[in-house]
Amino acid sequence: MDGEKITPFRMQALMEIAARVVKIMVTGAWHLTFEEMEIVLGMIQREIEESRKKNGERSEEDT
Repeated sequence: MDGEKITPFRMQALMEIAARVVKIMVTGAWHLTFEEMEIVLGMIQREIEESRKKNGERSEEDT
């Protein structure tokens, strides 16, 4: 989505996903501390970056 605008519908979907993640982190059998929440979000960010690298490598191979 480089350079593309996010449509209102797409933003709504992203907000719903974010709300689910937050709900999982703050409800349940045990509650996460703010530090633990930051760790979880860091793990998610790291996975996104790794996936982006892998997909970028595949895109270059396809061309």
